[in-house]
Amino acid sequence: MLQDVFSKQSEKRILAIGFLSLFGLFALLAFYAVINPKIFNILLSITASNILFGRMSGLSIGIAFQMNTFWLILFNLLIETILVLIFYPLFVMSWERLHIIPYAPLRDFFRRSQENAQKYEPLIKKYGIIGLILFVLFPLNMTGPVAGSFVGYLMGLGHLTTILVVILSTFGAIIVWTYLIKNFEATLIVYSDTLIAVLSITAVIVLLWYFVRRKFLNGNKKED
Repeated sequence: MLQDVFSKQSEKRILAIGFLSLFGLFALLAFYAVINPKIFNILLSITASNILFGRMSGLSIGIAFQMNTFWLILFNLLIETILVLIFYPLFVMSWERLHIIPYAPLRDFFRRSQENAQKYEPLIKKYGIIGLILFVLFPLNMTGPVAGSFVGYLMGLGHLTTILVVILSTFGAIIVWTYLIKNFEATLIVYSDTLIAVLSITAVIVLLWYFVRRKFLNGNKKED
């Protein structure tokens, strides 16, 4: 069954699973928005922080609000798994046909991703799956589960192997970072509101910078 879903030509099915999982996440958030707004705010903050800044910021927020460790780990794993299940098949489908991505910013993202994946692929391929695991584990620039899944594809690994290795490595990384960050739990609890405020302001600045930069570049292209 799994082999059929994750066969070489099953990118659309993987993408469908990703969007179904995303819908499930939205349903969970909507449920807590009605039942328990406080939990909703925490989950929404974790989701936004994880997507924008990475797992460490998402985990830090959950720990700051003293979220149950088991559910914190599971929730962050869900977020990162959804990202992989959506971006990995899109990357595969766009590898030689970037024009099939109609949204320009997303197309630019995949173009940069192709360049970075090609950059790291020879080094990781040298160490095989172990190299891919380490690539996902370490929170360095342009590493992580999504980038790792791209590299796995370039290494010639099957869809099922790539996704399983990436998700299991991500699970291990989340557990390790959760317990490392918990050493600073007391400090995070004291400054939890400040942490949310700083991350929110940073997110707004990053988004504004992105749109201003994009408008500036488009203006230059029109002049040319």
